[in-house]
Amino acid sequence: MDVSPVGLARALIPQIPAIVTTVVLAFLRLFNRKQNDQWPQDFFTAIIVAVMRPIMSTPASLAKSQAQWLTDFGIWGPMWISKTTIPRAESHLSDGSSVVGVQEAVFRAIGHLGHEELHGLDFDVADVEVEWTGHRAGVSPIALRPNLSEKEQYNKMMQETSGECPTILYLHGGAFCLMDPATHRFTCAPLAKSCGGRCLSVRFRLSPQYTFPSALLDAFVAYLYLLSPPPGSFHQPVSSSRIVISGDSSGAGLGSALLLLLLTLRELNITHIRFHGKDVDITGTTGSASETATPPVAGLAIISPYVDVSRSLPSVYRNAGWDIIAPPPKEGPPCPNFPADAIWPTKPPRVETYCEARFVTHPLISTIAAQRSHWKGAPPVYISVGWELLQDEAEVLARRLYDAGATVIFDGYKGMPHCFQMMRWNWQGRQSMQNWGDFCRNVVSGHVKKQHVARWTDKHGAVTEVGLQELASGLGDSDVYERLQKKKERRVKLEINMRRL
Repeated sequence: MDVSPVGLARALIPQIPAIVTTVVLAFLRLFNRKQNDQWPQDFFTAIIVAVMRPIMSTPASLAKSQAQWLTDFGIWGPMWISKTTIPRAESHLSDGSSVVGVQEAVFRAIGHLGHEELHGLDFDVADVEVEWTGHRAGVSPIALRPNLSEKEQYNKMMQETSGECPTILYLHGGAFCLMDPATHRFTCAPLAKSCGGRCLSVRFRLSPQYTFPSALLDAFVAYLYLLSPPPGSFHQPVSSSRIVISGDSSGAGLGSALLLLLLTLRELNITHIRFHGKDVDITGTTGSASETATPPVAGLAIISPYVDVSRSLPSVYRNAGWDIIAPPPKEGPPCPNFPADAIWPTKPPRVETYCEARFVTHPLISTIAAQRSHWKGAPPVYISVGWELLQDEAEVLARRLYDAGATVIFDGYKGMPHCFQMMRWNWQGRQSMQNWGDFCRNVVSGHVKKQHVARWTDKHGAVTEVGLQELASGLGDSDVYERLQKKKERRVKLEINMRRL
């Protein structure tokens, strides 16, 4: 995706006839009440989809696209931003006890959840840059950032939050290879305002330069940083009961993988992680013999979740007419045909940017591959999704979490495209943002009630309720696993052939 002026022109000019046709038809529907009422998308959404789809679906150099999306255009408007870096955690090999190092914990979880050979997995702990984000009240949308130190910026932010506020561990979207906390400031700041809390937005390592599980490792480090800040950190320790993991698109997938990692470590009886000289308790207990373990976080709040990297389910084609993302090709390599540059193709070549083909259906990459039992002990979960390519995987994940005993709030919007919650051009986007923030605020105070139905809302505000067990009703668990396996086998064969050339 090339967002330079030249790149935008190349993507849009050939599509001008189609865009004009869409605008005309959308305009004519405004004068035909019956037709307009029946059409799932409102006027502006239809036009945005027509314009955004060619931009999003035109392959561009990954190196060039990363450089564009990593450009920081500054901080302004009603937000506090405080930048800091989490120092690299030390290596620690366990001696058979329940205390392990960060790297070993992730490695053990990968092995426990998957049957793939772990040879070739090359990852290490690194420094992790993060941004604290909060709402800044009483300023204009173009107000400049005050000339203060990062510590003072943090203190100013905390003056506008309460001690009992939610702390949102935010993981940005971008297909694991694009975007940055800087691109998501105008999502995190409104979310912080909506819930009355603060966000810690993580600059995790991007693919294809860093493959799985580097991003997951960085997210795990950020979680430990909240629980046990090293000396010199701005914040005080945050109780796990005040932390909400959140993210959009691939960041939502990474967030669900982080939750699955934490649940798996408990299953493996790993109770403490060595982190900057301390053995950090990840059980959520105080050590009392009579105390029941709490979930590792207060909740998981994800929007338009990308939780099937293999893109196996029918909605990746069925919903193409409503989404800003183009469906994957049915033949040949499943990834976009990115032009060759310094970082792609990799050496040796891969089919997927994020991982080797043999790992594409690993539960810590595609969390819909996790079995129901893997989600035992999960906290309440909020999922918001539209009529997008990722609808089926969002529904499968919601159903499986519900079947595992979790409280699931499913907030669906008919006719809406990928990540509409972040753009908020219509009332559906604004409503979803409010619901997202409400969940984050309520879940840390224990006020999220058990639900048994999912809600699908149309553009008129009419709500259709569907039993959570009935979501993705045509996709039983065995069917989902079979589809995943077929897509994995296809990628493995393609990757073997690529490496023979």
